[in-house]
Order: sequence, then C-alpha cells, then structure tokens
Amino acid sequence: MRGVVVAAMAAVLALGACQRERSDEQLPGERPVTVVEPETRVDAVPQEEPAVARSQWRATSEQARSVTGNLRVSLEGRRGGPVVFAFANGITVRAQPYNVVPADQRSGAGGQSFAAVLAGDPRVDAYLYRVLDENLIPGRRAGLCGEETTRHMAVSEFVDSSGRWVFKIAAFRGEARPPSSADPELCGAFAYTAQ
Repeated sequence: MRGVVVAAMAAVLALGACQRERSDEQLPGERPVTVVEPETRVDAVPQEEPAVARSQWRATSEQARSVTGNLRVSLEGRRGGPVVFAFANGITVRAQPYNVVPADQRSGAGGQSFAAVLAGDPRVDAYLYRVLDENLIPGRRAGLCGEETTRHMAVSEFVDSSGRWVFKIAAFRGEARPPSSADPELCGAFAYTAQ
C-alpha cells in the first residue's frame, strides 16, 4: 500500500513539473499570470487633446456658471483645424490652435504659469488658441472677456485628484500672444467637469 502512495505522489510531482515547463513557453508579448513588475506605460496624469473624446462639459466654477454656462466643444473639420467652443449662455468661440506647452511654463500674465492661471495641474500640457471669432446671441453684450474681444485662449484637460475629467479655459484680451514677455491681459478663467 505504501508503494502505491509513493508512486502516486511521484506521478503528481512529475505532472506538475511538466505543466510548469509548458507554462514557461509563452507567446511573444504574453504576460505571466502573476504580475511582479509595475505597469509603467500609463501616464501619471492622464490627459488628452481637447475635444477628442469628451465634448460636453458642466460649468463648475462660479465664473463659468455665471458667464458661460455649460460647454460643448467640437472640432470644425479634422484635427488641427479650428475648434468651436459653444457655451450655453449664448457665446460661441471659434479658435485655431497654435501651440502646445507644458502647463508649468510662464504664460506672461502677471508672471504666472499656465497652471496657475488655469488653476490646473502643472504636470499636463496647455493648448493655446488664437480666437478667430467670438459670436454672441442677440441681446447678449458680453463674451468671455466682458465687453472686450477675446483674442487668445489657453486650455487644459486632465483627470483631477478625485478621478474626474476637468476642462479649464483661460481667456486673454490683449494683442500679445501667450506665452509672451508682454502681458497678454488675462481676463478670466473658467472650470468645467465632464458630463
């Protein structure tokens, strides 16, 4: 009887060794069942070019609720073309992207970085736009910069510390194009979350 038990145990161990050898033969790119190394291909702060995946935004800052209301962002045509920012309170801005800079770069507005101006994350990028036109519905007298024309915008879209996608806009009324050593004249910052 003892010999049968020893033979059975030897068979189990031999079968386990065979299965272990087979599991070492993986397909190229196949990960082991037990992950023993950190995943490093994921961004520390997820971000994306504005208007690519999310297009509807709920106003969250007091300035955004009172001046613009909720926001819908869309591309006019294809990537690289004008972007349309349609605000629920009757403001529509068409803007052409001209640069992408790190948000911790100086904006030229009061010596502040784009992250400080936007009250955003300094680890992400800021997308810079030249405003092509700012249209108001009949009866509305003020746009993003009040009664003055909005000339430029800085935009940042990222996931905040609570895991929500947020969208930040800074509007500039001056002729100087951010970033600039001349003051581009910041006139307002607006915050939104994905709907």
